[in-house]
Amino acid sequence: MGAGKKIMFLVQDRPNWTGGPIINVRRLLPAWKAAGYEVIAPTGYRDDAPNARFLEAQGIPCPLFKMPAATEQYTAWILEQIAIHRPDVFVGDTHVAGGYALPWLNAWGIPSVMMVRNLDAYNLEVAHAFFGKNRAHHATALVCVNERIRQEVLKSYPAEPESVRVIPSGVPASSYRAQWGKEGPLRLVYAGVLMEERKRLLKLWEAFEYANSIEPNLHLTFIGDGPLRTTLEQKALEAGLKDKVSFTGVLLDDAYKAMLAQQQVLLLFSDHEGTPGSVMDAMSCGLVPLCRNMEGIESIIQHGHNGLIFDGSKEDFVAQLQKLKLESTWQQYATQALEDFSVRFSLDMALQRWDDLLEYVYEKKSEPVEIKRPAKIKLPPVRFHFANADRRQNLLFALLRGIYILWQRATQRK
Repeated sequence: MGAGKKIMFLVQDRPNWTGGPIINVRRLLPAWKAAGYEVIAPTGYRDDAPNARFLEAQGIPCPLFKMPAATEQYTAWILEQIAIHRPDVFVGDTHVAGGYALPWLNAWGIPSVMMVRNLDAYNLEVAHAFFGKNRAHHATALVCVNERIRQEVLKSYPAEPESVRVIPSGVPASSYRAQWGKEGPLRLVYAGVLMEERKRLLKLWEAFEYANSIEPNLHLTFIGDGPLRTTLEQKALEAGLKDKVSFTGVLLDDAYKAMLAQQQVLLLFSDHEGTPGSVMDAMSCGLVPLCRNMEGIESIIQHGHNGLIFDGSKEDFVAQLQKLKLESTWQQYATQALEDFSVRFSLDMALQRWDDLLEYVYEKKSEPVEIKRPAKIKLPPVRFHFANADRRQNLLFALLRGIYILWQRATQRK
């Protein structure tokens, strides 16, 4: 599928969102346009759409749909955008309404791609609901952000290896480089949403306090914003560590890379990740990643080669951190991290893999037919793992969704 072909990529947006998926969108879609593709990004947004405005400034049209809304309405709007723009390939990312649009896309002869960005229940449900055995209702191909996810998907769909591809999010090369500080503290950084759920920032703070009691020549920077910021600022004040902790707020693009390059060690304490963008960004600037041993981290970090992995305890965190006190050790890991980034995780590499996949799915395009939008959208029942993302007009399905949400909350409290 060469230059001039039209890609429609479904986007969701909201204020102050700096999570990996939207950062990937801000990088990938303009790169596609620069490569000669025509790109359209229908955007469902909550409150505001700052990333859609960014894409519009890059020459990428972003029709807007106000959220929250019933999935029936959102799916109907997506089908309307497809009818208006008639893309050569549709990418639904991980969005439920994009998946529900697939039967009509297939009937209209438009190939499609869905994505799995993590091994959590929601992302795996995307694979089960929108890919596999029912060709009339499922995506043409599935993109997984790492090989571990791909292998998990192929356990259920072993006959589809060519249609399940690994494409990491991809990070632009950086002109900024971290340097060893011959004087001053070892500079640690966390980059991402400041939240406890999944990111475990309270555990990160506990480990930093403990490390500071043993190795006091440390400084910690938080890049990003989120619901836990005020709590973390208060903890720094109460611990007497205010001068050793910085909060930058949200930084993007060059400002983000420039701030990363002023640090030396990237910290990640998450429960699980796909291919974490903050780690790839840090590697692109020559930082050393120090990450908790979590699901997905082995796809990017090899302990003792391009970074370090600790077992989750504050004691092992400090043991691994102490290895980086030596300039020669830090330089060795930093050099290897930069080299691995260039070979495995650069945006150029991701673009090449996308080009290959787009060519593959475009070859499966059937003869175009007249696009007739349905007068009424009828969707299958809400799935348990989609409940939080799948509002319904249908009263029975809305009730089912409510039961699922209450069930999930009750299970989480146990």
